Amino acid sequence: MKPSNRKRKKALKRIERGERVLLLLEALAEKAGGGVPILVEGKRDVEALRRLGVEGSIVGVKASRASLKEAVERLPGKPGEIILLMDFDRAGVKLTSTLARRLEAGGFHPNLEFWLKLKSLLGREVKDVEGLASYLENVKREVCL
Repeated sequence: MKPSNRKRKKALKRIERGERVLLLLEALAEKAGGGVPILVEGKRDVEALRRLGVEGSIVGVKASRASLKEAVERLPGKPGEIILLMDFDRAGVKLTSTLARRLEAGGFHPNLEFWLKLKSLLGREVKDVEGLASYLENVKREVCL
């Protein structure tokens, strides 16, 4: 039984989106490998990025039970660029905004580029960073079918 043209087009779009997500994650891994720290929400987000091959300093701001101010103060190194990669839901949007303001006040340069692009690409399919790995696994499975 052949899939309909509509289903085939939808699958191709999903695969293309998955490829774009992979390219973004490769660029993220390169930045992190070059010493730019990444802030995520929790431990599972850190683990998900590690599973996806992102090395370097990845800090879960909620994992330590410290206040946001304390989490910012404990960042490694001196003020510089920091990648924010919070969840893509309403709470993640609010946290990203709050952290960006606090980081700027502390002399850091929050990088929202990866978060904005991933959020735009994934729409409602993935609501959090920890869901990225399973999303990509599902896309790979579709490619193999």
